[in-house]
Amino acid sequence: MDIKQADIGLLVGLQALLETQSVTRAAKALNLSQPAMSAQLARLRAMFGDPLLVSSGRRLVPTSRAEALRDPLQKLLGDMDALIKEGRTFDAATSKATFRLIGTDYVHGVIAPHIATKLASAAPRARLALLPFDPSSVWSALEEDRADAALITGMQLADAKMRAGLEEDFLVIQRKGHARGTGPMTLEAFCTAEHVLVSPQGGGFSGAIDARLKKMGRVRRVACSVPGFFLVPSLIAASDYLCVLPRRIATQYASSLDWFDLPFPSPRFQIDLLWHPRRQQDPAHVWFRQQVSNAMRAVA
Repeated sequence: MDIKQADIGLLVGLQALLETQSVTRAAKALNLSQPAMSAQLARLRAMFGDPLLVSSGRRLVPTSRAEALRDPLQKLLGDMDALIKEGRTFDAATSKATFRLIGTDYVHGVIAPHIATKLASAAPRARLALLPFDPSSVWSALEEDRADAALITGMQLADAKMRAGLEEDFLVIQRKGHARGTGPMTLEAFCTAEHVLVSPQGGGFSGAIDARLKKMGRVRRVACSVPGFFLVPSLIAASDYLCVLPRRIATQYASSLDWFDLPFPSPRFQIDLLWHPRRQQDPAHVWFRQQVSNAMRAVA
């Protein structure tokens, strides 16, 4: 069977079968009856000359041939989707699109509220999914259409489209009534205190601040490591720890915590917007990227 004889819609069925590993669930995902889905699987087996999925207990597992098809199939269907969408207009007011954005908790807590507000106003029927940041899978998520865009720092993805975004620096925070007082933070006080460190990958006790101190011939003691920025404020409020946080997070807690400039030049980081080139001309994606860019400008 060649491409002229094949039903391109069968490839959509194959993708659903590979994702669900179930004829019943694939049929439900594609709004087909189970017999119709079984018939598609039979035709796919004939098309590729391979069983593609075989029974293993109560599920179907892909054969080696099917696994080899998974990535090129994803790319092919993504390219076809982009081809069909190119040139279409996007009506935000009536769209039921789901936009999926990868980011750290900084992105989710500082930038995403502005995106959500815009969507609620301009695209009230659309949905926003905030996805966790995993550096090992960012590109595959964009490439396989499991995410529309990512807001990340310091990653070089050679094949990605990129738009420079928000720049940020750091402040140091302490609880109200801290024994240190409320005077400017000195280097001696900073290095003498015990600290909380945000380690996004979990369990780290050294970061950019420690590298900066090392160059100055100084050290600090990190007593507690947490995986996210927004876990810090309650911990600081109940202890004598200090913590270095991005400025836009630290200043959110001015009513319950005191914040100060670092006693040395602050490291800085930039948050960039990345997406797959396949989505470059997709009208919905173009619109969404603009909302993300607008959100970053709103918090600048």
